[in-house]
Amino acid sequence: MQTDPNPKAIRRQRLLDLIERQGYLRLADAAQELDVSEQTVRRDVKALDKLGKVRRTHGGASFVGALDSETYQKRRHSQAEEKNSVAQRIADLIPDGASIFLDSGTTCEAVANALLKRRNLRVVTYSIRCASQFSDRSDFVVAIPGGFVRHIDGAIIGPQDDGFIEQFMFDYAVIAVSGLDHKGRLSDDDAFEVNRVRAAMGKAQETILALTSDKIGVSALVNLANFDEISCAVVEREPNPVLEQLAQRNDVRLVYAS
Repeated sequence: MQTDPNPKAIRRQRLLDLIERQGYLRLADAAQELDVSEQTVRRDVKALDKLGKVRRTHGGASFVGALDSETYQKRRHSQAEEKNSVAQRIADLIPDGASIFLDSGTTCEAVANALLKRRNLRVVTYSIRCASQFSDRSDFVVAIPGGFVRHIDGAIIGPQDDGFIEQFMFDYAVIAVSGLDHKGRLSDDDAFEVNRVRAAMGKAQETILALTSDKIGVSALVNLANFDEISCAVVEREPNPVLEQLAQRNDVRLVYAS
């Protein structure tokens, strides 16, 4: 005889899906969405927190992230030379006085460091690690959203509908991805980051993709955009024929760092 699915397990999976999709979720909103009491949601959040899948906050819960801290630290040190080379070339493309959206992640942390050679920049980012690199620059204006800092990668997690990105207009959106597959689809492992980046791309005059060789031909979990939505992709050296064909087909300029 087949048993019915565990309703508690189903509810907690739905709750996890909501938190992952939005990045941060208030208990009251979760209770309304799931049609249960806040007390029930609080117990579910506590259980998910113990499993390391979410982090409890005052009145809500935030998504821990697709990566564990060990994996993220490995990413920080992997292909560091290539990331720095790409980052320096991106900084050469951006003039003094520009307004920039800067994505999160290890590649964009390298871009933040490279941008220190520019002057009078206006930077919007949801990465506290990127923002902290500008803390000594009195000529920079830096804006970050409110929310909770995700310990794994320093991303600032908060409600998706806070209107933070929509306040701004950018000369450039500088983004990184987890993968660019052979069909020209850009993707990432984190739904929260995808939503932030898509909003920023819609407010930018140009979108610059920081693309390291390990991301070419790779697919990740969440679709971000198509390659033709990018203005230019910065790569370290002459790319493989597949990337050249993708760039030609989608009218994307390839910029070489070396």
